[in-house]
Amino acid sequence: MSKERNFLRWQHQHAIADLNYSLQCFGDHLSEELAYPPEVDGFEAVYLYLCERHNWTIDLCRSMDKNDIRLALSQEMRNWKLPPESLVGSFAQNDS
Repeated sequence: MSKERNFLRWQHQHAIADLNYSLQCFGDHLSEELAYPPEVDGFEAVYLYLCERHNWTIDLCRSMDKNDIRLALSQEMRNWKLPPESLVGSFAQNDS
């Protein structure tokens, strides 16, 4: 396996992780905006929101691919940005 190919794989996996982190932070935002109980945050808040919005089951939401969840939330996420306290890792590096 070439070093270049491994580097591309590494970049791809980090990009996926960044997208998932952003989605999880959006769940925190939903939890605050919709006054969910404190223990419902991150992905759990995303799943609950999708259930309420689309009448989908929790099991269906949990089984969905994260790309599909981002698509289902694209309108809600349109103008949303990571809050400053969430800018860590690669997000903090890109912010400078």
